[in-house]
Amino acid sequence: MRQFFDTPLASHSTTVRTRFVPVMHLTSGESVTLFAESEKRFEERAVFGRAARAAERSEPASPSQWLAGQVERIANDAHNRTDVRPVIIPAPLATLLDDDTALACDAAIRRTRLCPQEICIEIMDAALALPSKDAQAGIEALRRVGFRVSLDATRSWQAPLSKALRLLLDSIRIDASLLELEPELEKRVETASACGMSVIAEKANWRDGDYLASMGIEYGMRPRADG
Repeated sequence: MRQFFDTPLASHSTTVRTRFVPVMHLTSGESVTLFAESEKRFEERAVFGRAARAAERSEPASPSQWLAGQVERIANDAHNRTDVRPVIIPAPLATLLDDDTALACDAAIRRTRLCPQEICIEIMDAALALPSKDAQAGIEALRRVGFRVSLDATRSWQAPLSKALRLLLDSIRIDASLLELEPELEKRVETASACGMSVIAEKANWRDGDYLASMGIEYGMRPRADG
């Protein structure tokens, strides 16, 4: 029932490995979506010497180009490997500030067999700490071209989450091990669930599925068996 798709994806002159991690329904065990984990992040590059010059030749020039490349490669791989949708692709903070991100990703998905609704771009909670107009404009631009947008609140969860922003977000990912320690996180989960967002928990136990569901948390990523 638990499946991992670990496949190499071509990226310029190098090979980037991406793992598709299934997000499971905590009571039925059904795979409901996939999370794309990549070996390499946008910020990770050599900063000096011969390796730096090679990186400059191979790396995209902007955050929007980098994310568009991720969207195209991962969408093509998902089409060939699995029919579980949507696929969640984490995006660096810089992409939300790049005015070309939405159009670049739209052009990228059009070069694949997937449609934008089958891809969910995940932004970090810290992105919402940006001036509200900047954050909302970036999210709205992605939604206008058809992409879903989700929120990574596994490390921080205190950035402003206005009603307008909540209506733009499809899901939120949290760390279940912090729920009892952080009352503010529990409040955020309740708020997200109440406005129709799906809540995905990391480090959740299968045995706690009913309890988590009562809080509005129905899905788990890497749920843990009783040990």
